Amino acid sequence: MMSLFRVQRPPSFRLPGGLPCLAALAILLGSAAVAQGDWKLSDMVTQEGGKRIFHARPVDPSLRNPWPAELEAEFQRRADQIIAAQTRDVKAGVNTYFENEKRTYGYLMAHVLGGNEEAALKYLQAQDHQHQDWHRETAGIDYYACFTLKHQMRKYFYFGDLLTPEYKQQMFDGAKKWTEKDPLRRAHYAYDGPKEGWGPDARNSWVDVRSTENLYLMRVSSVYLMAEETGNRETTAQYKQYLLDYTKALYRVGMGEWDSENYHGHSIAPLLNLYDFAQDREVQAAAKACLDFMCAAGAVKYWRGGFNGPTKRDYNHAQPFGGSAANALWVWFGDHPEGKSGEWESDEVHQITSAYRPPLAVVNLARKKFDRPVEIFAAKPHYEATTSYQFDSRPEYLETQYIAHSYQMGSLTGGTSVDGGDVNGFKILAFDKEQGVVALHAAPSSNPALPGSPMYQTGVVAEPNRVAQQENLALWLVKDGKSPWLWVVPAEVKVSSENGVTFLECDRTWVAIRPLGAQPVRVDKALTEQLNSDKKNRFPGYQVLSCRGDGGNFCGLAMEVGERESHGSLPQFKKAVLSAELDVAELEQGVVRYKSADGKWLGIHWNDDPLNLGVWRNGQRRDLQNAALYDSPVIKAGWGEGVLEVHAGEASFRCEVDAAGRASFP
Repeated sequence: MMSLFRVQRPPSFRLPGGLPCLAALAILLGSAAVAQGDWKLSDMVTQEGGKRIFHARPVDPSLRNPWPAELEAEFQRRADQIIAAQTRDVKAGVNTYFENEKRTYGYLMAHVLGGNEEAALKYLQAQDHQHQDWHRETAGIDYYACFTLKHQMRKYFYFGDLLTPEYKQQMFDGAKKWTEKDPLRRAHYAYDGPKEGWGPDARNSWVDVRSTENLYLMRVSSVYLMAEETGNRETTAQYKQYLLDYTKALYRVGMGEWDSENYHGHSIAPLLNLYDFAQDREVQAAAKACLDFMCAAGAVKYWRGGFNGPTKRDYNHAQPFGGSAANALWVWFGDHPEGKSGEWESDEVHQITSAYRPPLAVVNLARKKFDRPVEIFAAKPHYEATTSYQFDSRPEYLETQYIAHSYQMGSLTGGTSVDGGDVNGFKILAFDKEQGVVALHAAPSSNPALPGSPMYQTGVVAEPNRVAQQENLALWLVKDGKSPWLWVVPAEVKVSSENGVTFLECDRTWVAIRPLGAQPVRVDKALTEQLNSDKKNRFPGYQVLSCRGDGGNFCGLAMEVGERESHGSLPQFKKAVLSAELDVAELEQGVVRYKSADGKWLGIHWNDDPLNLGVWRNGQRRDLQNAALYDSPVIKAGWGEGVLEVHAGEASFRCEVDAAGRASFP
């Protein structure tokens, strides 16, 4: 279990010793008192049949997705499990230096719900480490760092009636001053830059200027909520427009920080604040629409506690329960009996105390309650498209996702990022009875620590690479005939080979890997030892398989995946794979063709532009120029159209976002 407050401190930091002293000053100066309500801890948490039930503040019923009682009961069991885990290790203190509250505030709020409210509330109201310099003008309250803002909103709006009247007044007064003008790049008295760093001393702003999508959402939602709360109408109107423009862009071009294993949950949390606490119905509806979209996008790749690729900003998380996407979505989607055994993200308290629940059709999509197999085509925008409201931008990535009975395989035509990139372009999730799923990672690389994306580093992925996929078949080429290749898979996955083909045997899934202008893939003991001896190893207990190209212009791998429903048995699968036809006569030109035993033809014709890759499926070239956000029987969204539909498990969901960013749910 993670130490409750394990955060990095600056050398001079000391634990705060008491409650803020600025509150009394605020009252003496004549600030309007903030009314204390009657939202008590006994309203937040009740007992039913000896089990804790967690309650949200009321939200307009017309903006709530209906949930069956059995789903709500499952949710409450998972919530109780999380709160119990997060409050098992009780330690005093809180680190308020810069954005360290991004962990501690979340855990402290969990402690309030878990029965340790006296100590937790004390530290939630502790004086900020930088109250006299960075936060002097906002009554000593940290309204700067985006990660802190996310938690400040729930602390004020959900737990506010448990705070002392003086401290809640202090938060109100600070917020009123903070939002009297747009705080973004408002000249800050502490600025002494330009210099390295992200604080106001280096960035000359009253609020964090970082604009990765998750941080953007933390900032705009928090500024909006506090401007609305304190009556600063001009800032409220300005940020409402930002939020509606973001919603409009999301439903037309998708999420720039798409399906990030590391940040998906961090984008969800601030939207929950907006959904739960905004007073303006249009803003609440926009927040719901954004949450519905992000849950639907996550449901495509979530399965039994795992999260499949491709992904933007993947951070090479092992599975299951690797990163914020799998953690956050498990709270709602479950579908795995054990839950997480390691560290939580600290955002879960937002979900547990929120009125939001995903649409039933989206839950069914996550649990794969539809007729399988299903192939999903998807398109993703460039990184800044959504946060800069580029409603007419074009796709940058094209994805194929195949969902079978016991596995998911996903790929991008552009493959995995090369130098300095952050995109994982290929991944397989396979059913596992004990763990929920296992993830099979691969890349044209010799670095087993980074089998997903290069994580902004150079020299990890050999050269540009491209993937063509047709259902359970994939052809993967790299423009380097001597490139290394590796697979990083759990040690319990059985590895065998026959006639130069490597077979991976999972619980119910079989993967065949055939080399293209390369040596056969084999278990690499040296790389396996290297991986498991690394103190920062993200894949403990995994094994590494590797090979290298023979030379020339290109090399690669052909993959075929099978299961009982498609092939009957492992021997029958092996027989089918070994009888498949492979044409590598034009490999030097970047052309390969593969014909499976069941008659499917898949061809790849290299193109330096991944949006013009030649993907030939049964003799027809796939049209990559007219891609949709989602195109499948279970999830549909046209590029630029503003409509999302999900149909799964006899449930349907539809959301429309008009040209003004207004959301409706017909």
